[in-house]
Amino acid sequence: MKAWLALVKKEFRIGLPILLLAIVLFLVGLVIITVATYRFGYAWDAVGIIGLAWGGGHFFFMAIYMLYSLGVERKRLHLWLHNPMHASGLLAAKLVTGTIYMIISLLIISIAAYVGGLHFVPFSDGTWFRIGMIAFLHVISFSIDFSVYVILAYIVFLLLERYMPAFLSGVSVFIGWWVFAYLYFGLLADSKFYYAITEWGKIDLGFVANSLQFDMDVRQAIVNFQGEDTFIYAGNYVIELITILIIYFIASWLLDKKVEV
Repeated sequence: MKAWLALVKKEFRIGLPILLLAIVLFLVGLVIITVATYRFGYAWDAVGIIGLAWGGGHFFFMAIYMLYSLGVERKRLHLWLHNPMHASGLLAAKLVTGTIYMIISLLIISIAAYVGGLHFVPFSDGTWFRIGMIAFLHVISFSIDFSVYVILAYIVFLLLERYMPAFLSGVSVFIGWWVFAYLYFGLLADSKFYYAITEWGKIDLGFVANSLQFDMDVRQAIVNFQGEDTFIYAGNYVIELITILIIYFIASWLLDKKVEV
């Protein structure tokens, strides 16, 4: 455990530039937008909008973080892979560190989104807070989810790089990514088999909105967005969790058995 915690400490040093970049870019954009809209009386609205937009953009935070962190390790790959720890532990250290940095960044941005949002959307403070918590958890979950796919793609890139130039490896992975996305997110996700294994555990969004005491405007927005079907399925979350766990361990196995030789 001590060895893994030491690795996490090292990852904090490696990944710090990504956290600083996310915060600095947000603050710069915040200042520019606020100054530009202040004279028109929409400064707080702009603060809320850029906070919501930048917070939603954190869907890509973990993918960018992992690409940067793995790119740093690529420069000293022999040292990183000679660590006696299993590859799953090496990758887990990066995921944990990146997640902590993402939470820090999101907390800062959430303040702006919350304060600014109160000025241009007529929800109560409590409703804003509950919506924010749900969005916060989903952004974190989806960002980690997407980053696992990126990890596998990068590990495949490292593997192919042993047999061909880096440019050709990158092109192969890029093409392979879109083929995989088409087969999995396109054909499979629209198949009867996928519906059969995911459409269980029905969750009524209207019931959830009522249970959390959302404002009527929020409940109506859910109906308008979803149409008559205001349900989501727990099966989608469970199957996706199983999928990314499988992908994570495939990536770890490739890193251990095929890249590290």
